[in-house]
Amino acid sequence: MKKKVSKKLPQDKWSLSFTPILRYNIFFCIAIVILIALGGGIITVYQMKGNVHTAMSDAKYQIEERVDQSVKLLEALASQPEYYDPSVSPYDKAVRLDALGPHFGYYIMCYVDEEINVHSSDAEPASLASRDYMQRLFSTGEMQITDSFAAGADGVTLNYTIAVPLYDQSNEMTGCLFSAIYFDEVVDILSRSAADLGTNAVLIGSYGQIMSATNSELAYGNSYMETIKEHILLETSVSRVEEDLLNTVEGNYWSIQSGNLCYTAYVRINGTQWDLICTGDFMGAYGKIFPVLILTILVSVVLCMVMRWLMDRYIKEQMSVVDMLVQSIQELEKKIYQDERPDNRDFTEIIQLTSKGLSDGLTGVVTRSVFLNQVEGVLKRLTGEETIALCFIDLDDLKQLNDSYGHGTGDIALKSIGYILREYEKKYDGLVGRYGGDEFILLLTGLDDEKELHEVLDELVLRLNTFITGVDGEIPIHCSVGVSIMHHDEEIDSVIAQADEALYFVKQNGKGYYKIFQD
Repeated sequence: MKKKVSKKLPQDKWSLSFTPILRYNIFFCIAIVILIALGGGIITVYQMKGNVHTAMSDAKYQIEERVDQSVKLLEALASQPEYYDPSVSPYDKAVRLDALGPHFGYYIMCYVDEEINVHSSDAEPASLASRDYMQRLFSTGEMQITDSFAAGADGVTLNYTIAVPLYDQSNEMTGCLFSAIYFDEVVDILSRSAADLGTNAVLIGSYGQIMSATNSELAYGNSYMETIKEHILLETSVSRVEEDLLNTVEGNYWSIQSGNLCYTAYVRINGTQWDLICTGDFMGAYGKIFPVLILTILVSVVLCMVMRWLMDRYIKEQMSVVDMLVQSIQELEKKIYQDERPDNRDFTEIIQLTSKGLSDGLTGVVTRSVFLNQVEGVLKRLTGEETIALCFIDLDDLKQLNDSYGHGTGDIALKSIGYILREYEKKYDGLVGRYGGDEFILLLTGLDDEKELHEVLDELVLRLNTFITGVDGEIPIHCSVGVSIMHHDEEIDSVIAQADEALYFVKQNGKGYYKIFQD
């Protein structure tokens, strides 16, 4: 009894899972998002430091400029006899200074006599002997620049006072002049310099007390050192910062304030006992570039999706060729296992089956999809010096041939053309494929120039105008050829379209010869 051999073959079309590709694509998108976020953080850190130093330099310059202008103005007035001459009445001096104050933007400008009494045009003289800065000025004879303090009739108005001594021609002190800078003016300078750059600025006095600040949480008169004790300072300490401020050393430090990374820089205002401190916070600076980062992330995600779509499309196109090979293998398995005695198989037939789907079964040339897949590899191997031509060949009047002599005769004609074209494929190291029913496509390489191309085409057209043997004897056949000279920077689809256009011209104008496409 013969043993029956049976094998079940898969009937479904094989498939490739895109899940790993999708997973890698998602990981790639996440990595891009993380890199953009980290990059934004690094940019924020550098931008924050730059903004702090820019704001500090700008505020320092404006405050120093205002103080310097005040000193120069008072010294210029002090050099005029009408102010240092005791013969001029204090009232007249006060009237003149009262008129100058608003013009130069000062809270007040006043004259103080040698008894340390301040004179005004609309009030009785008042003693300033209790003022520390006046005592220092009259005891040392040196200019004084004070911290902010309460003054005026209401006793609560804050100002910064600059005072210069008055000397007569015999170098005897006869009194002094002073001006008071509006407290709000200094606050405005800090706000314009710091707030526009997303930073905070604070001006502290000679005793470390807060005088002016853009941050409303920093109360006037409080110790700045006590304030920063609440922060976590990185790579420095409160005592180190205090030592730098006392020694007028410019510096900076990082800190954590309420969970937010902050950068602080400090510097002495020249000519004063004031220190300027500017701080930038990471979250505030990061928030400003956050919309740009979100837009960048969205664009990157879209690009990742487009890239994945293009990748899927390319892989599917390549799979179509592989699918034909798989189908050929399945047919091969059927041939092997459908007989219980595989030793008697015709293996020549089996070998031919393995190429089915990759080459045209009738003419022996490769199929259209295989041609388009392989032509890129052929072109990459070329040096770029030789002439390359792509030929579109059409068997003329195939329908009439089939109608007159039968489809068998048409098949013989197609086989004959395929044989001739394969000869030229080998001779000129090219590639030939069947593009459609009666259309072939031939790539010719290794040609020296267009002269040789014309010689080859003349010969090819002559070879394609031949006779085949049919039932009724010899039957003439001929072909039309459209040619496009190919450059290395051209797309294959564009070159095929050019050759097709040249072929169309031949078909419309007599058939049986060739034409080279001209721009």
